[in-house]
Amino acid sequence: MEVSQSQALGLLEQVHHEVQPLMERIVNHRFLAALEEGRPSRDVLKVLAAQQYKIVSHGLRDIALILSRFAQWPSRHRLRQLLEAEFEVREALLDFASELGLDEAALDQAPAILEAQIFSFFESHLALYGTDAELIAAFHFDAKVWIGNAARVARALRQHYGLSEKGTRFFDMYAAYLPKDEDTLPFIQNALARREPLGDCPTCRLDESAFGPLSEFAALRIRESVRLLLEAEWYFWEAMARAANL
Repeated sequence: MEVSQSQALGLLEQVHHEVQPLMERIVNHRFLAALEEGRPSRDVLKVLAAQQYKIVSHGLRDIALILSRFAQWPSRHRLRQLLEAEFEVREALLDFASELGLDEAALDQAPAILEAQIFSFFESHLALYGTDAELIAAFHFDAKVWIGNAARVARALRQHYGLSEKGTRFFDMYAAYLPKDEDTLPFIQNALARREPLGDCPTCRLDESAFGPLSEFAALRIRESVRLLLEAEWYFWEAMARAANL
C-alpha cells in the first residue's frame, strides 16, 4: 500500500496536536521548579538516580528485544542508534550516582517506585507487543520533553548541589539525541505502508472488517503509544515530587 511522506507527516502533526497539553504539563512540572530553587534534599537526588538507573537498565533489554523483532525492517538502523545511546547514558548515569555516594550495588538494591517505573513497564510492553514505529514515535515525542527537562536538572545540580560537569553529563548528553521529524518520518511511513502491522509475524493478518484499514489501525496504535509513554513520563516526575514532599 502506498503511503506518502506527507501522510506520515500529517500523522506526526496530528499526534503533536493531541499531546501538546500533556507535554506542556511535563515541562512545567513542579518538581523541576523546586529543583531549580534547590529545595529537594540530596536524598531525593539519590531517589532520582536509582529510578533512572532502573529505567535505563530496563531500556537496554527492551530496545535490544524490539531490535531483534524488527531486524528485517529499515527501522533496525534507528533502533540500533537508540540501543547504542542507551549504553552511553547508562555509563554517564553511574557518574551521577557516584557523586551522590551511590555505587551500582546500591542502585540495584534501591526499591523501585511504581509511579517512576511505569515508563519502563510500558516500554517493555511496546518491546514485546508493539511495533517499531510505535516505539520510535513514542521516543520521538518523549525526547522533546525529557531533553529540555534534563538540561534544567543538570543546571540545578551544578548550581545548588555542587555536582561537577562529569556528574551531570547524564542529563546534558541527551541534547545530542534531539530528534528531528525528518529522521522519524521514514519509519512512520514504512509502518503505515506495510501489510504486516505486527511486524515480526509475517503470517499474521488483522481482520480489516473489524479494525478498519491497516494504515488506520497502525496510526491509531502510534497515537496511543505516544500518549501513554508521555503519561508515564508525567508519572515519573510525579514520583519525584512525592519523594520531595511537594
